[in-house]
Amino acid sequence: MKKGRKEKVFWKLGQFYCRWIESLPYRNWFNPLITLYLNFRSFPFKQAIRFPVFVYGWPKLFALYGDMECVEKCKCGMIRLNQTNSGAPSNPGESTAINNWGKILFRGPCLIYTANKINVGRNGVLDVGANAKIMHCCNITAHKYVKVGNFTRITHRCQILDSNFHFVANFEKGTVGRYCKPIRIGDSCWICNSSTIAAGAVIPNKTIVASHSLVNKDMSNIPEESSIGGIPAKLLSSGLRRINNKKFEMQIWKFFAEHPNESVYPLDKSMNHDFCDE
Repeated sequence: MKKGRKEKVFWKLGQFYCRWIESLPYRNWFNPLITLYLNFRSFPFKQAIRFPVFVYGWPKLFALYGDMECVEKCKCGMIRLNQTNSGAPSNPGESTAINNWGKILFRGPCLIYTANKINVGRNGVLDVGANAKIMHCCNITAHKYVKVGNFTRITHRCQILDSNFHFVANFEKGTVGRYCKPIRIGDSCWICNSSTIAAGAVIPNKTIVASHSLVNKDMSNIPEESSIGGIPAKLLSSGLRRINNKKFEMQIWKFFAEHPNESVYPLDKSMNHDFCDE
């Protein structure tokens, strides 16, 4: 190895460790005390002893009267709660709050970042799919049933509310309707920032919800791999899919770095679309 190359390697290592040290005061670190308490307070004993949830920082545990359960596999640390993320618009000074009176189901690994509010009613179920991510400053309420699919991303400042919290009297019809309706978000969906998913919403697999949208109805009639958006949301286009595969993302980044004049990466149309997920 040449001297110049060695210096370059040491410089990169130095930069890496400097960034790590600079971020120390702003990270939520693993909290063994709350990890122990939350697992044994919420999970069945046979699952709690495996410590499926790792807790970071000091989340606000307003109520843990409900249950948590791993539906399929139960592995140590597969659920990360109240983590900070330097690459996202997080609020490290604000912790995720949990108010669980019902049941939260985990179907595999997932990440729940800071500044979220998770409310589950007495008869409610929050069903979180494998490899799902709930980013920062989201508000999720499950008074009846909320399903978040596998590999789905709920980005910052989104709301998922299966209830409007109040009964409404319709004097013209002479009726009072239910104020709760289940929400079902499919697999590999991407709910972009500041969107609201309201009671009764059904979102098909592999759907992209554009920023600042309101989804308040069953949209299962649209094709998978579509983009929806607006208030209320409607079909914008089809044949789109968010890429959740880091190796493939690196391949695309490398292509654009080596071809600065290219504006698109050519896809092999014969490839299985599942390559988008890890």
